[in-house]
Amino acid sequence: MRPRKGKLYSCLLGSLLVLSTVSAPAVAGFSFGKTVTLMQFQDMHGHLAPHAEIFPDERKDPNSGGIAKVATLIRQVRASNPNSLLLAVGDTTHGSAETTFSLGDAIMPALNALAIDAFLPGNWDFGYGPRVYRQRFVAGDYSTVLAPNNRTTVAWMDDRPGHVGQQCNTPGGLNATTYATCHVTKANFPTVAINLYNYNEVARAITGQTHPGYLVKDVGGVRVGIIGITSDVVPQQAQAFNTGFRFTMGYKELPVNIAAARAEGAELIVVLSELGLAKNIQLVKEFSDINIMFSGHTHERTPEPIIVKRGLFGSNIGIVTEAGEDSFLGRLDVTVYRGRITGYHWQLLEADSSVPEDPAIKALIDQERKTFVAGPDLICHTFGPNGFPFGKGHVLCDPLETVVGHTNPTIERFNVLEEVANNVMVDAFMDLALSLGETNSRGNLLTTDNTLSQTNGFRFDVVVLGSDDGFSGDITLGDLYDYYPIGATGALAEFTGGRLMDHWEGVLNNVFDPNPYRQRGGWFLGFTHNMHFDVELNDDFPRTITQGRIDRVTINGKNLDESTTYTLASCYPHGNPIDEVCRTTGATNVRYVVGTPLGSGPTDLFGNRPLAINGPWYTQPPVNSANIFDPVRFANGGPLFLQVAPFNSSHPVDALRRYLAAHIVDASTHGLGRVNAVTGIPASEYGGPGIVQPTQGAGPAWLKREFVLFEKN
Repeated sequence: MRPRKGKLYSCLLGSLLVLSTVSAPAVAGFSFGKTVTLMQFQDMHGHLAPHAEIFPDERKDPNSGGIAKVATLIRQVRASNPNSLLLAVGDTTHGSAETTFSLGDAIMPALNALAIDAFLPGNWDFGYGPRVYRQRFVAGDYSTVLAPNNRTTVAWMDDRPGHVGQQCNTPGGLNATTYATCHVTKANFPTVAINLYNYNEVARAITGQTHPGYLVKDVGGVRVGIIGITSDVVPQQAQAFNTGFRFTMGYKELPVNIAAARAEGAELIVVLSELGLAKNIQLVKEFSDINIMFSGHTHERTPEPIIVKRGLFGSNIGIVTEAGEDSFLGRLDVTVYRGRITGYHWQLLEADSSVPEDPAIKALIDQERKTFVAGPDLICHTFGPNGFPFGKGHVLCDPLETVVGHTNPTIERFNVLEEVANNVMVDAFMDLALSLGETNSRGNLLTTDNTLSQTNGFRFDVVVLGSDDGFSGDITLGDLYDYYPIGATGALAEFTGGRLMDHWEGVLNNVFDPNPYRQRGGWFLGFTHNMHFDVELNDDFPRTITQGRIDRVTINGKNLDESTTYTLASCYPHGNPIDEVCRTTGATNVRYVVGTPLGSGPTDLFGNRPLAINGPWYTQPPVNSANIFDPVRFANGGPLFLQVAPFNSSHPVDALRRYLAAHIVDASTHGLGRVNAVTGIPASEYGGPGIVQPTQGAGPAWLKREFVLFEKN
C-alpha cells in the first residue's frame, strides 16, 4: 500500500500532536504570567572533588566539576532569583572511590547542605543494596538494619563526627544491640518516585509504593507539581540492588499523579525522570500535561532545550533538558500562565576552572576525603561484597592521587559504539586472564584465539587528559575507581559463540531500538584488541527475522564460530546466579580470579591488606553454587545471599593497575576501530549534534512509536 498524501488514517499516539524542535533560547513574542527558576542538578555519580572535563565547545579543562563548584553555581542562581527550586535527578551517591568505600556516605553531608527541594533516585543510587537505600532515602524508615558486608564497608566511620557510637566495627557478627545502631546518613530532602514499589520476596507480592509519587511546592506565587520516575533498568543490574523492590516504567502511573498534583493546585508540572532522553521525549509527546521534563540517566548535554510542540498550532509546548553530569548545572527560567508555558530561557551552566569551590561545601568534602588522600589521616578502607561475612572484602590503602599509569590520548566516554577507556579495560582483563596459564574445559591453553573480554561500557566517569593534548597524561588510582566503582570480582567463564552473538545483538538493539520505550542505556560494549565488529545502523533493520545488526565478528582475524566455546574474561556481581558474568547469562566453567595479599604494610581495621598487583594470581571455583539468593531462608533467620566468590578475589581495579604498570595507553594500541559502523551512526533527531545516543534509534519508521499513514484498500 502507498501512503495517501494528506490523509491520516491511523495514529499510534491516539491524539493529534504537532511535534517539532526549536533552538531559540526563549519563546518568541510577549510572555505573560509568573516566572520561576528551576535548577537541574543531575548525575553527580559521587564526584566529590574537581576533575578534568571536555565541554561542548571541545574545550579541555583540568579543574572542573565536583560538588563544591556546583554549589557555587547553585548559590549564584538563588541570589539572582530567590523564587527557585533545586531539583536533583538521579545517580548521585554512587560512582567514586570515596562513595564506594563509604556506601555513599562521603557525599551526604554536602548533599544535605544544598537544600535540595526534591530528589529522584537513579539506578546507581540502589548500588549498595536495598538496606542502604531504605536507610538513606525512605522517609521514616529507621528499622532497616545493615547486612554484615555493609557493616564492613562503613566500620571505619565509627569515630567520625556524626557516627560516634554507631558501632559498625564491633566484632562478633550480628550482635543485636550494635547491629541495629549501625547506619548510613539519612537524606534530609524529599524523594519522589511513581514507579518504585515495595515487594515481599517470600509472598511474591507488591506491598505498596516506596515513595510519594509527587509533591507540590509554592515558589514565587506558582504552585509547582514535581513528579519522579526512577530508572527502570535496575532489575538488569546485580540482583542484590533490587531485592525487595519492583520497578515499572511509570507510564500507567503518570496520568494519576499528574491529575493529583493538578487537584492540589499545581500550575506547572515538572517531571524528573531517569528513563533516559529518548523515553523522556516520547513521554512529553504523549502526555500533554507535562510542562517540563528534567531528563537523566543518559548523561546527555542539551545546550539548547528540546521543545515539543503539542496541541492546535503547537501552542502547548513541553520542554525537555538534560544537564550532563557534575560539571554542569541546568537553569531554566520559565513563565507560566494557566498551566501553559508562555516564556522560557535555558542555560547549561558550566562548573569549569573559572568557578570557585563553595568554601562551606569544600570544607565538608575535605573532611570526608581526608582518609582517602595522602596525609596524616590516610587509612585503609574495605568494601564488603554482597554475601561476604563481616570483616572481609576488597581493600584500598593507597591514596587516590597515586599515579598508576600514563595515557597519550585523552580518555573519555562520549561515543556510543566504542571508546578508548573501554578498550583499555577489556585489554587489561584479558591480559590478566592470559597470564594465568589456564586451560579451558577442552584442555586448550587460553590464547587470543579462544579468549576475549567485554565491558558493559559504563558512562559515569571523569575525563583523563592525555599528553598528546599537552597535559600530564597521568592516570590516578582515583580515576580507575571513577571508571569502575562497583564491587564486582574478576571472573573467567565459557560461552558458545552463538550465545555471545545473541547477547551482543541484544545490547546493540537496546541502544538503537527505533521504539524509544524499548531503548536502554546509551552505549555498546567494549571489546578486546583481538576482536572486530562490522555493524549496520540504518533504517533497513530488521532485514529479516533472523538477521540482526551485526554483519561480522572476527577473533584474531577469523570469523566467530557460533559452535565454538570461547573463554570470556569478565566480572561477576556478587549474589547473581553463577551462570552470569556482568549481565551475560548462560556461562559454564565459571571460576574467579584470586590474588595474594601483600605480606607487609598497612592494614584495615580487620587486619586485611590489599592484593599484590604483581601476583601471584590464580583461579578458584565458586564457594557456593546453589540457592545463592533465598528469601525464605532469610525470613527464617539465615542469610539472604550466600558468598560465591572466594576471599581475596580480584577487583577490576586490580586488573587495571596490573596492566597499566606495564602498558602506556596509546591510540595505536587502544584507539578506535574495533567496532565499525558500516553505514555510519545516525545523527540524533532531537538535541543537536552533541547527543551521543540517537533518540530515534536506527530502524524503519513503522517500528517507531509515531504517526503511521495508511491508505484504505
